[in-house]
Amino acid sequence: MPISFNIKIGRFIGFLIYLAGGKRRMVAHSNLRAAFSKEKSPEKIDYLTRRVYERAGETFSEILSLTKIDKNYIDKYIKVHNRQNFEKISKNNKGLIFVSAHFGNWELSTIVSKMNGVPLSLLARDQKMMRLNELLNRLRESKGSMVIRKGLDVKNIFKLLKDGKNLGILADQNAGHSGKFLPFFSRPASSAIGPYRFAQKTGAWILPAFIHRINGPYHELYLEEPMVISENEDIAPYMMKYNSLLEKHIRKSPEQWFWMHKKWKVTPLRKVLVLDDGRKGHLKQSLAIVEIMKKYRLDKGFKPEDMEVNVIKVEYVDRKSEILMKFLAPFVSYRGGMRLMLLRAMLTRSSYKKLVKEYADIIVSAGSSLYGVNRILKIENFSKNIAVLDPGWFNRNSADLIIIPKHDANGAIQKRKNIVITDMAPNLIDKDYIKILGEKLEVEKNKKHHGKHYNIGFLIGGDNKDFTLKEELVNNIFVSLEEVCAKYKIDLYISTSRRTNSAIEKNIEEFLKNSFCIRKYVSGKNDKDSETIEKFLAFSDIVIVTGESISMVSEAVSSGKEVLVVMPDKKTGRFTKHERFIDNLNRNKKLRIVSPCGIQKLIVESIMFPRGESASCNDNEKIREKLYRIF
Repeated sequence: MPISFNIKIGRFIGFLIYLAGGKRRMVAHSNLRAAFSKEKSPEKIDYLTRRVYERAGETFSEILSLTKIDKNYIDKYIKVHNRQNFEKISKNNKGLIFVSAHFGNWELSTIVSKMNGVPLSLLARDQKMMRLNELLNRLRESKGSMVIRKGLDVKNIFKLLKDGKNLGILADQNAGHSGKFLPFFSRPASSAIGPYRFAQKTGAWILPAFIHRINGPYHELYLEEPMVISENEDIAPYMMKYNSLLEKHIRKSPEQWFWMHKKWKVTPLRKVLVLDDGRKGHLKQSLAIVEIMKKYRLDKGFKPEDMEVNVIKVEYVDRKSEILMKFLAPFVSYRGGMRLMLLRAMLTRSSYKKLVKEYADIIVSAGSSLYGVNRILKIENFSKNIAVLDPGWFNRNSADLIIIPKHDANGAIQKRKNIVITDMAPNLIDKDYIKILGEKLEVEKNKKHHGKHYNIGFLIGGDNKDFTLKEELVNNIFVSLEEVCAKYKIDLYISTSRRTNSAIEKNIEEFLKNSFCIRKYVSGKNDKDSETIEKFLAFSDIVIVTGESISMVSEAVSSGKEVLVVMPDKKTGRFTKHERFIDNLNRNKKLRIVSPCGIQKLIVESIMFPRGESASCNDNEKIREKLYRIF
């Protein structure tokens, strides 16, 4: 059959393989997103993924027809640009390294080289299928090339070049940890050193060449300027030149490169996308996990710049859309376009655009309302994902790592390998950080300046579905604090949350007018400083927290300071998760539960008989032990 017919058959077979899907299709789609997400629409990337398979099918069918290709075929169907570069390299008698890529039908470029008086010895990677491997090698040899197995001794390759012979290499694949990391589509990629070392040691010239399929059997071969590397030169600029040439040709015809290959498999750079639902506590928990990942990577020898973090706020069209996303997301797969249709329908236009333009290796979110978006983006990017808090029964198997505080976890959840059970809610605070921050803020110097000996932080939450924080309770706490603070020269640092009701905040403002103990008050509703809680914890010797806020209690305990918890009034008769959480920490001596009338006694005890730092928490170590699932 004519080669043009075989090419059409190959294109159709490539399309069928694309429809069948599989891991390689996901790799191709992910690589295309990594390279083009900021400049091409999701629909265009989907289209290019299909075209990559069709082009690969065309190339494979054409390779199987190599025996039919002769000089007349080459002259008719292949146009050579910069043919004079064949003449340039003929002036060098120390051999040639013909460097190409898995781009277009690279096998045809070697035939063109042979017909222009430059026969090549091809360094070929063995295929897993032995029969296919032997067939391909016989086809190559039938057109005048000699095939060199990749296991050949390097000394023999040096001898071949020193004898003035020519070597053909495809230098675009991932070279593993032995390669050199250089920019490729704005990401570090491991590039093969071998061709450039061969050229440097033997005096051989390098001729980069890239062939484009124009239509059917018609091709255009581009011969780039030869590279001449002297013995003492740095090879990195030449490697970067090849990468930039390859990127230029890929940008011209992106569907013609072999995107199924994991080019960035060992790249040190990891891009992390944090999803933000607008709840400050959830965002802090997600960012706490990011900080643990950063420290984990630093301990493994990576640099701080090897992790890029981007936070994007996720906004649903309305409450109904949020509920629908929770229901439908578990049924989304990598096949079909439902995932993007769902994102587009449920999210605001601005939120959707930001998310689809951002490629990520790792996606982190907190709360069940965001997990549907997290799951869809994981599929779209073929990435790893982390869920903070339980994403729900339907989603537990789809997450690579789930972090759930003990008070939210039942026995069945705790047995899963992808789940970490923590004592507290993840947060950005630890003892060392608070200590350093305290030194930076000159806490001890401030105490002496104001004639104070002790500082107390009071973190006030607000109503939730199980508890109500009444004005009377907060007022009673203030009365107790005023008396003890005046007697023992103690400064108060007070912060409310977004949930604190307005009546309580008005009362605090009244106390401010008459109190000499309140050093600083910050309203959570108007707070613009992302480190207010951290600063108050650094200033405080004792921290008083209302117990309905799991995140505030977790932050206070993580600081290593002595923590007193006052429980608001319950709305329900059942034993709540907040009580389970507080009781667990109380049993482990990480905090003490106190009533308003008992605050004075405990503060005096702490002044007279300091307890020292609270028992340490190993939540971060538990999470670190599971990060192998991500990296």
